[in-house]
Amino acid sequence: MAMTRSAAAPAAMIDRVVSVLESFVGERPLTLADIARRSQLPRSSTHRILGRLVELGWVERKGFEYFLGIRMFELGSHTVRQRGVHEAALPVMVELHRRTGLTTYLSILDGAEIVHLERIGVRPNPSRSWGVGARQPVETTAPGHSLLVTMPPNVWPEVGYATTPTCYSVRSRRELDRELQRVRDRGGIAVDAQGAALGVTVVAAPIGAEGESARVALSLCGPTKSMRVEAAVTAVRSAAVDIRYAVSGMPRHCRTR
Repeated sequence: MAMTRSAAAPAAMIDRVVSVLESFVGERPLTLADIARRSQLPRSSTHRILGRLVELGWVERKGFEYFLGIRMFELGSHTVRQRGVHEAALPVMVELHRRTGLTTYLSILDGAEIVHLERIGVRPNPSRSWGVGARQPVETTAPGHSLLVTMPPNVWPEVGYATTPTCYSVRSRRELDRELQRVRDRGGIAVDAQGAALGVTVVAAPIGAEGESARVALSLCGPTKSMRVEAAVTAVRSAAVDIRYAVSGMPRHCRTR
């Protein structure tokens, strides 16, 4: 019994630390009260954990507000760069944003959610779900649709259809199948008009070798009323190919005959 209790105590502490750190996802800075509420921990425990995280550099404090520290960003940057895509995608995203004036995202599939790894440009919507590190359900997003079509249905993540941000969101497997057929008809490019947020259109393309499952997607976001969808489709498709070649280290003009 003593061994069980001693093993459980560190695990419980790790769970609490993770709960505190996850409070910052998609929104910062936060007050002590905010973090205690979001982590569902007692205020005293939250304060104690934050104090130690501040000492270690994982969290920083300014006045009464806390935000993720430089050590956390260093770790996150290292993790993303290990995947190889981030470093190759960043200059392409900057140029894509410059040419189109639209917000550019690099996103990865994690379970049944899309996680935004990088953003160039302003948020297309004030919701915290559009921040770097934020998550959105795979079934309601253009990046999610563009990635699902590269995967056999038997390896899809379990889609819940529980979150429908707007009346245009996908709400069932039947609706998702219809949407994915449109993506296939468009050559793998997904277009979501107001399914993730009212007034926002997103165009996305998977980044990966043709015929293989992809986990990372590039997307352009802009106002539905003014976005030139076909131009965005062409731009995203070309930029995704640029990133694919950059990751492989092969110049784009060197194509296999």
